This record gives sequence, C-alpha cells and structure tokens, in this order.
Amino acid sequence: MSIKNLIKSSLLSLRANKLRVFLTMIGIIIGISSVVVVLAMGDGLKAKVSKATGKTNANKVKVVFRPENFEADISSMEPFLDSDIYEIKQIEGIDKVEISKEELSGFGDVVYSDTNFLGKKATISATAYDDKSSNPFSSEKPKNVLEGRYFEKGDEKNDVIVISYENAKTLFEDPKFAVGKVISLNGTVFEIIGVLEKSDSLFSFGEDLIQKSSIDRIKNLENKSKKNQIKSLDIFIEPGYDFDSVSKSVKESLNKNHSDLDGTYEVVNPGSTTEAFTKIISSITMFITFITAISLFVGGIGVMNIMYVSVTERKREIGIRRAIGATPNSIMLQFLFEAIFVTLLGGLLGILIGFLLSQLAGMFMPFKPVVTIKTFLGASSTSIIVGIIFGIIPAYKASRLDPIKAIYN
Repeated sequence: MSIKNLIKSSLLSLRANKLRVFLTMIGIIIGISSVVVVLAMGDGLKAKVSKATGKTNANKVKVVFRPENFEADISSMEPFLDSDIYEIKQIEGIDKVEISKEELSGFGDVVYSDTNFLGKKATISATAYDDKSSNPFSSEKPKNVLEGRYFEKGDEKNDVIVISYENAKTLFEDPKFAVGKVISLNGTVFEIIGVLEKSDSLFSFGEDLIQKSSIDRIKNLENKSKKNQIKSLDIFIEPGYDFDSVSKSVKESLNKNHSDLDGTYEVVNPGSTTEAFTKIISSITMFITFITAISLFVGGIGVMNIMYVSVTERKREIGIRRAIGATPNSIMLQFLFEAIFVTLLGGLLGILIGFLLSQLAGMFMPFKPVVTIKTFLGASSTSIIVGIIFGIIPAYKASRLDPIKAIYN
C-alpha cells in the first residue's frame, strides 16, 4: 500500500472515533499549551530586558577606578585626566569619550511640618542635570514630567530636584502632593519642583534629577573632592569592534599613565549585564519547561494506551489485510501514522491555546509574551516525536499479529 493510501486509511480510522481521539488529545493539548506559555513568557521577558538595558547607548562602556585600599580618600587621587581622554580617543575602535554624569546618592528625608509624612524615607540616586549644557532651558513642561515642571533658567542658583514617580509615591503616597515640598538629601535641603512619569522599564525604579551646580556647591561645602575631579568615563565603541579588546587597550593606556596609583581600572559593559540576565531567564525558562513537559509524558501514555485498545479492537481487520497481502511494515506504518496524527493535531490545538493564554496573561504583566517561529516549530516537532515514541510499540505489535489467529479470535 502506498504512503498516500496509508495516510488516508489512518485519517478515516481516526474520523470513525472522534470522541475517543479528542479525549486522547487532551493530555497533549495541556502539555503543549503549557510549554508554549512558558516559552512565550521567557522570550517576552528576555526581549523586555534587552530593550530596557540596550535601548540606548548599546555601544557604551563605563570606565571606573577601584582603589586597592577601599578606605583610601579617592578625592586625593586623580585617576582620570584630560590628557587621558585625548589618548583614549586615539585608540582604534573608539568613537567618542565623555565624562560620566555625576550622581548624588543617599536617603531622602521629607522635611516639613505635616506629621503625616514625617519619618518617611526613600533611596535617591540623583543624576546631575548639566545646567551649563547646550540644551536650552524651557518653561514648557516636557512630556516626561507628570507633575510640576522641569528645570528653568535661574534654577541653577537654587537647590531644586525633579524626583521619580516611584520616590514621589513612596514619600507622599500621591505624586501630586510632592511638588513644592522639600526633602533632605545627605544633609542638603532640596525643593521638589517636578515629578517624572512612571518608568516603563522592567528593572528600573525611575530616575531623580538635580543640577550639576548643586553637586558642585555640596562638594565645595563639604570639601570632600576636587571640583573638577573626573570620577569615571563613558566610552562609546564603534560598531564592529570587539568590546573586550578595545576595553583592554583602554585599561592599558590608563595603567601606563597612572602607574603610581594603587588600584585597578574596571570597564563595565552594560551588554554583559543584559547577557547575564538573558542566561538566567533562559535557564529558569528551560527548568519550568521541563516541569510542564511532564504533562506531555502523561499525554503520551494516554496515546499509547488508546493505540493498544485500537489494535485489540481491530484484530480482525488486521488479519484480513494481512491475508490479502498487506505487509507487516504497512500495518505498522498505518498505526504509527494514526498516533502521529493524534499528537500533531493535539499539538497544533495546544499551540493555539497556548498563544491565546500567553496573550491573556500579558494583559496583567509588565511585558508582552512573544511566541516565535522557533517556539511553533519546536512544539510541532515535539508533538510528532511524542506520537512516534508512544505509538511505535502498539504499531509494532499490530504488525506482528498472526493473520489466522487475528481473524478467528
């Protein structure tokens, strides 16, 4: 019998037992849909991480200096000089070099008379807004400011801050109550003039902004560091160049120019952070997929069981076919095709249901699940493999039946 006729015969046999076939497919549907949902969540989370950490400055690395003695006063050192910037720019593969924006970190305490808010604190890591940059001040409220306003001309004379939505909610419960209030950050009092919109980044807790002039004033008052000391550099690498080799050249240049300093230069690559997160997510996804795939094993047992029942019920049919010339291989292939069709159809339904469930779950999650072609092909292939593995033994048994005994038993 030709392959075409075997396939047609298999489909007709399945059609004659629709309810039994459907009940057999349930285990496969549950297993495949579970795997699709887990893989879609994992791929969606990886896409979110990649977008959140690599959306901008994907080719940027940060160079910092770590003193050998952590108790040493780094303000007395000069790990980066203007001459270093010039030399680094000459290294092949370097696009540009910038002085990293300065930050002021610490606990922000609410400072005003309303006792309802006294004692509340929030961790603030404020990035310096350079009020002397080429960007003009504007009295218009930028799109990313939810409440209040952004920095304006004349603000550089005052200690003002634009805080994140998250910190505003932590300190004042409702961000609209934050504008006009004051907080103490590392002993310096800042007036809150604006609240930024809520961050859409999965791993970001928002950002706080203060002016560089405020940081300079704090430095001068505390006399903790030199006003123009460079703490770190942002280096942008040209596309096509290896990050590790370029970073190695940068460190060699700095070590050569500052051989008198006790410490090491480190290059922080945001891409490596993204890669590490992606690997962790992939490992967790594979582990959960393995757990959910147990239901596929149960479904496969169900397929094997129903195929054994089918062979037992159709002994006379098998015997007659053997008597009129059907070969053992054709008998085995027919039953094997039936098992494959059951699992493949169950797998396709499982993929559809898994896709719908993942999209439904995505409505309640901070990222969108992604069902890729790889997931579709993988789930389909798995369905076929399950059909072959759990259908081969019943099919082999059918092919080995004695025609005479099969007809008369």
